[in-house]
Amino acid sequence: MQSKTDANAAWALGLLDWNRAHLTHDSDLSEAAVGERFADRLVVKANGRVYEADRRAYKEFLDGFRRTIAAIDYQVHDTVANEASAVLVMSARVDRLDGSVDRFEAMLLLKFDGSGRVELWQEVYVKAEGPAG
Repeated sequence: MQSKTDANAAWALGLLDWNRAHLTHDSDLSEAAVGERFADRLVVKANGRVYEADRRAYKEFLDGFRRTIAAIDYQVHDTVANEASAVLVMSARVDRLDGSVDRFEAMLLLKFDGSGRVELWQEVYVKAEGPAG
């Protein structure tokens, strides 16, 4: 049987796969798809901003976020998990429809409900300097 710690780590990495599949301009993102990975109500904290949302509101946010994204990918440098949460240290690459590329360095803290759906997404990120390579 998988421990809660191992489940949290797996759910965190699975969320990145979900993002790759659903956070592009041409993906089919429904409220049901959002419900695959996100709890009925969740809190998002990003660089000091705090938002509380239900699935419908979060889907609307994601629709705006992904509007210019051709592809999104992550390179996970470290994963730390315990019984309560998982933390990912990673680099993210966002390829835009206009051909530009944004790169970010991020630390993401995730807390999940009993079904592995995100209840808390807390992220600190900075735009990376240098070539987009």
